[in-house]
Amino acid sequence: MQNLDKKDDKQSDKDRVLVIGGGVGGIRAALDLAESRRDVLLIDKSYSIGGLMTQLDRTFPTNNCDLCTVAPDLSASGRDRYLEVKPMTRVERLTGVAGDFTATLVTEPRFIDIDKCTGCGECAQKFPEAVRFTPGLDPRAPTCMRYPQATPYAFSIDMDKVEDIAELQKVCKANAILAEDKTTQTDIKVGSVVLSVGADLFNPDVLDNYGGGKYPNVVTGLEYERIMSASGPFQGSLARVSDRKRPKKIAWIQCVGSRGINKGDVTYCSGVCCMYALKEAIVTKERFEEEIETTIFYMDMRTYGKDYERYFNRAKDEYNVRMIRSRPHSIIENTKTHDLSLTYALEEEALQTTEEFDMVVLSTGFRVGDATIDLANKLGIELNEHNFAQTDHFNSVKTSRPGVYVCGVYESPKDIPETIVQASAAAAMASADLPTILAEDRVDDLFPLERDVSAEAVKIGVFVCDCGVDIGGVVDVGKVIEYAKTNSDVAVAKAVGYGCSAESMVQIESLILEHGLNRVVIGGCSPRTHESKFQDLLRRVGLNRYLVEIVNLRDQNTWPHRGQPELAQEKAYKLLQMGISGVRKNHPLMDNTLPMSQNALVVGGGVTGMTAALKLAEQGVRTYLIERAPALGGLAQSISKTIEGDDVGAFITDLVERVTAHENIHVMTRSIIVDHSGMPGLFKTGIHTGVRMTYMQIDHGVTILATGALANRPKEYGLDSLNGVVTQLELDSLLDADTDKIAAMEQVVMIQCVGSREESNPNCSRICCQAAIKNALRIKEINPETDIFVLYRDIRTYGFQEDYYRKARDLGVKFIRFSLKTKPVVREEDGKLYVSVHDFILGQTIEIEADCLALSTGLVADDETTEDLAMIFHLPRTEDHYFLEDHVKLRPIDMAVRGFFIAGTIHSPKTIRESITQALAAAGRAQTLLSKKEINLGAAVAHVDTNKCASCLICVRACPFGIPFINADGYSQIDPDKCQGCGICAAECPAKAIQLMAYEDDQILAKLDGLFERVN
Repeated sequence: MQNLDKKDDKQSDKDRVLVIGGGVGGIRAALDLAESRRDVLLIDKSYSIGGLMTQLDRTFPTNNCDLCTVAPDLSASGRDRYLEVKPMTRVERLTGVAGDFTATLVTEPRFIDIDKCTGCGECAQKFPEAVRFTPGLDPRAPTCMRYPQATPYAFSIDMDKVEDIAELQKVCKANAILAEDKTTQTDIKVGSVVLSVGADLFNPDVLDNYGGGKYPNVVTGLEYERIMSASGPFQGSLARVSDRKRPKKIAWIQCVGSRGINKGDVTYCSGVCCMYALKEAIVTKERFEEEIETTIFYMDMRTYGKDYERYFNRAKDEYNVRMIRSRPHSIIENTKTHDLSLTYALEEEALQTTEEFDMVVLSTGFRVGDATIDLANKLGIELNEHNFAQTDHFNSVKTSRPGVYVCGVYESPKDIPETIVQASAAAAMASADLPTILAEDRVDDLFPLERDVSAEAVKIGVFVCDCGVDIGGVVDVGKVIEYAKTNSDVAVAKAVGYGCSAESMVQIESLILEHGLNRVVIGGCSPRTHESKFQDLLRRVGLNRYLVEIVNLRDQNTWPHRGQPELAQEKAYKLLQMGISGVRKNHPLMDNTLPMSQNALVVGGGVTGMTAALKLAEQGVRTYLIERAPALGGLAQSISKTIEGDDVGAFITDLVERVTAHENIHVMTRSIIVDHSGMPGLFKTGIHTGVRMTYMQIDHGVTILATGALANRPKEYGLDSLNGVVTQLELDSLLDADTDKIAAMEQVVMIQCVGSREESNPNCSRICCQAAIKNALRIKEINPETDIFVLYRDIRTYGFQEDYYRKARDLGVKFIRFSLKTKPVVREEDGKLYVSVHDFILGQTIEIEADCLALSTGLVADDETTEDLAMIFHLPRTEDHYFLEDHVKLRPIDMAVRGFFIAGTIHSPKTIRESITQALAAAGRAQTLLSKKEINLGAAVAHVDTNKCASCLICVRACPFGIPFINADGYSQIDPDKCQGCGICAAECPAKAIQLMAYEDDQILAKLDGLFERVN
């Protein structure tokens, strides 16, 4: 038992937010708050932050490296001036009220000074029994760092196992061992709390039928991720645990421990298992051998997210992943070969089949652990029947205790994009409990003065990442480094592993200072995700941020040429030489800045748009809410109740009243957007408004698009031609308007996936299954004797919706599966409806007489609206006409154009609750920009050489934004505050009088010289 050393926190009088949990959700919430100039304390009970995502190998649906995508955020969380990180810390109690909490924190001793520890591992090598390491599949001792980019990058010691402390201290060359370190208890003042502690993964060892923990070649999904990972036990080589041989047949079993009634099972769906099994099967095919046979055993394939159905189809059609609809009962091991036998029955056959596999992966879901339940009690929040945080039905991040918010898996099972969305929403809610920051109180980020390098000889530092197997698994990074050294002005060339990790960035900074470098080349991942991080690195060491060149060795070389290592090696040399040649010509540039407009524009007056506008207005932001229709409310007005039973109409009425009454919201109905100009932070948008379509122009710093989607109405199954055929939306209205008619119905048939998951609309509409079950339960409430038949392809009641699916079955609702090849047939005879469908279990076609046929038609994008907005705002869309987010995993709210955010069904189909969460997230993300006094436009603007300009007007005609003009002196002038940096004028100018800064002719020509090995 450690002695407690009590102390008062130096920041106890400051308004700040406590974020509990250092996973990807906690990090995102903390960074959003810090970007909004809010003080944040991020704590985690583990030795380092990062959570579950850092243990994964890839993420769906992009199959990108998880460490590559999350690492910049991990690094940022360790250096933001508004953000303090405390690992190995837990909450002991929370007292007070929202806006004035006192949190008691207990921090366990690490016995290592994290500021001195270099992560060299000497202590771990000499004292493996005392230095903590990751247990489980990883046989390599020893490290307490769960992944190569651990933040903080430091070891941890179990001092109870150290017999000779003096010898341990002697081993550490950095003098980082703190033998007298103690457990400390701290009381801090916080205004609000964000809870993002995640959940545990189910341990299948408690099940006696699958051999988990007993058979070496039966692994969980996470263990399989670690096997495939470059930082895992086999360094990224796929191998069986029993004999280290590469498997030829791998099976995945879904819903292990979930959606069950047996020992150890929970009733809910964990939401992510289907997608991660598909991902693992695809990545196995991509990265290893095409001849590896991958098979997934499943009950319902729940690919309900944005473009997830396309991913499912790719798995089947492009990668030949076998999909078997069956739930094997048990696994039998051959004790000599350790091969595994699965016995299963197909739905359409009466006989059982036995098949052998080399490995079996158990797709396990989420469980709430005892420690998390205890934390909830300490925080004073209520839990639901499954021990997840109980939240408001219309606000998924609002717990039962005011001022305490939740995000991520601890609210309900979910994947990474939804966790990120909830994190931003929770940050927005938490920020509202703190005093509003006035513009004059804001302080800009501080960096040291820039070093003048104009008179210095060029000294280049080349740093190449291996990114595990993403780069290092295809090309020999050591040879790339040696090639870089052949350039005489390359003073330092070094491999830096995961270059975006905190440890590697510190190493690069020290080498820049030690060697006096004035140019830097980074060979690694995409500049789209990583350039700003390395630009900030240069600013921290006193260099202009435009003196760095990012060479995209991953996306442009090792990924597309994974199967051609020799050619990839040569291309790596070429790409790196281009970067070195180009950076020689780089020179310091000044960013253009302008005052930030503090107004916001929200387009769309449905539930999503109103929620976003109200949240911004409550933070003191002047908000313009634009709606095309005569009144606010949107499509949600067509829904009477949610599946939980909440009154949607009453909620919308209250929301409309609060929006229209708020002094910071200017509502404009009967309005359309007609033009747009400006740049992020300083937009101007033209609007035709009112009955007379009066023109007005709005100045705003950010834009939130929330125009929603349309109710799909395909001409199928007699819709609009046969009496008694309705959509689920129409049935929902009928349930409220005419209960007598509902009570008189003897048989009701519902058909799922109408107009969805087909060639014309390949994605899942997400809301249809829960809508059908909601209406079925309401019918049963009115008349329990009504027979209800739900004809489905897959039931996709993810998360806690599964409980309603189970309830419907218990009440006698009959579910009959069909396939695309056996779609139901509807006919009318003598004024009666008949629905025929093939029943796979009975093995024959059955016919049902229906008093009502309800079609689950879902949503489709409003193609006309999104096309118009995309053209006006220059924004990308998806193939099915929804708007495309900037990054499907880590930036699901932001758009490619800075200052634009999307929320609600304009992004993809979703429930009202999910749309509200995205609205809060969009408001929070918008606040990260609006919190700044100035907007940085960057330096990539066109510059005119007046000595060369011939006033030919070509640039004036070519510019799509109408920026250049001929000034009074008779030459072209381009306003840097308005220039969009597209470079069209520079390309078109016949006199070569225009240069696009940061992309100047000599820089581009130098890169070409490097490519073709010409000396420059």
